[in-house]
Amino acid sequence: MMAMRWTIQSNKSMPDNDLSRSFTVSRPSQRNYQLGADKELFQVLQSEAAHLERKEIELVSQIRALSDALASVRNTLSTIRVRASECARRISPAARLPDETLLAIFEQAVLSHDVHSWTRVESAISCVSHRWRRIALHTPRLWTRVCITPDTNERDVQLHLLRSAALPLDVEVWGWWDYRDSFTRPHHFEHTLAAVLPSASRWRRIKIGASCDAILTSLSFILRTVGPLNALQQVAFKAQQPGQICPTTLLMGKSAPNLRSIDVENIVLTARSPCLHNHDFDCFIGVTHLTLRLHEGDARALKTTTEFQGFHALLLRMPNLVSLSLYGELVCVKSATGLENEGNITLPHLQTLILHPNTVRPRYLRNLMAMIIAPDLRHFELVYPDSFTRGQDISDLLLKKGCEQPTPRFPLVERLVLNNAANITSAAAFIQAFPGVDQLTISGADVGIFNLPTWGMTGGSWRTITRLTLRAFQRDHLITVVDWLDAITSNGELQAPLVQGQITDCPTMLRLYEELKRFTQIELLDMDSK
Repeated sequence: MMAMRWTIQSNKSMPDNDLSRSFTVSRPSQRNYQLGADKELFQVLQSEAAHLERKEIELVSQIRALSDALASVRNTLSTIRVRASECARRISPAARLPDETLLAIFEQAVLSHDVHSWTRVESAISCVSHRWRRIALHTPRLWTRVCITPDTNERDVQLHLLRSAALPLDVEVWGWWDYRDSFTRPHHFEHTLAAVLPSASRWRRIKIGASCDAILTSLSFILRTVGPLNALQQVAFKAQQPGQICPTTLLMGKSAPNLRSIDVENIVLTARSPCLHNHDFDCFIGVTHLTLRLHEGDARALKTTTEFQGFHALLLRMPNLVSLSLYGELVCVKSATGLENEGNITLPHLQTLILHPNTVRPRYLRNLMAMIIAPDLRHFELVYPDSFTRGQDISDLLLKKGCEQPTPRFPLVERLVLNNAANITSAAAFIQAFPGVDQLTISGADVGIFNLPTWGMTGGSWRTITRLTLRAFQRDHLITVVDWLDAITSNGELQAPLVQGQITDCPTMLRLYEELKRFTQIELLDMDSK
């Protein structure tokens, strides 16, 4: 404030005219200076704007050119990729396979299809490519397997019936574990089954399993009323759980005049069974293969045991039986005494007899073996469970009684399979009972059948062996086999057979392998580095 006041005072000494002149000169000069600066700045900005506009036009032009070039490159790249993909398909191994080979692969995939899978293999194949779809749709036999499961819908069944043309069908009813599964879709089983019933005259195989009793009862009733199944050749049943009984209706009888194979689990037959109570002995005349099984949990269950009279009556109705397989002790044969004539089971055309007792001490195996008469038998298989305890000895039943010299009951057997069945005392009887063995499969301690003292005692049979398969053997047992092979091949008694089996990775085994190579072909399988 003091400075301001001083300034004003100092100016009072100046004349008034000079002061007014001073203010009048300074204000116009400042405005002129600002105006010139703005004009100069405007010119600079105009110049810069013009330059940037030209640059923008240039860049836009470049962008358009690059966009056109990019579009052209993308189109060319797409075309090249399509052509490269076509070339890759043409040179790929799968593309070079002929249709016949692809079809064979497709058929194996369909056969190995898991019934529990949500997606059917044949449907997946038809969605891969135009070529695969053409092959699938023009091959009706890829669509002949019809599965009736809780996940199957009527449309899928009808699609298979349509695409299979008029070929025979393989029908599988599987996985209906609990009837309450249908509560979410009422009558789903009946509706799905009704979709396939019109094709009953085309059924070639029926496989039923893993289903509850309510479903089996309903299915049995429906099969009784569906009419004759003239194309049906095979029937198979697998129990859902221990104790579940196979309905005798599934044996079909006269409902399937061309039936050839029966493979059922937990079937219970008596002399009064509905399928056996009539005197019609032609109801199973065409059956050639019979397989009876016990569920794994029913090894000793009397509930699932078949009476001998029922078993005998069933076999009497199968005069053309070629193969009989028994898994588990399912036939109750309490005594063979007094049944030599009436109780003997004569099977004149039987060529394959497979016995898997599922226990090392079966109760009825000896009585059953004593009754079987099969003069044309070619394949005999006796397999006990792997155990430290030797299976029941039936070697004496393999030779005829009352003969001065050992006379085999099954002299024509060519293929012999033994597991835990022979010991030192019974080895000679097995060798004498099957003199014409051509293919031998043996395991475990049964390999001891090749020890030289036993071989010398029997007179040196089994000179016709061409294939020897060893399963689950120990080192000392393999040494026995090598010594036997060396002895019989060195003197020219036997041509070197093909030996197959597992050999562990140890010095002794490798040395034996080198010795075996002299007279056979052998491969190292399941190498153990321990």
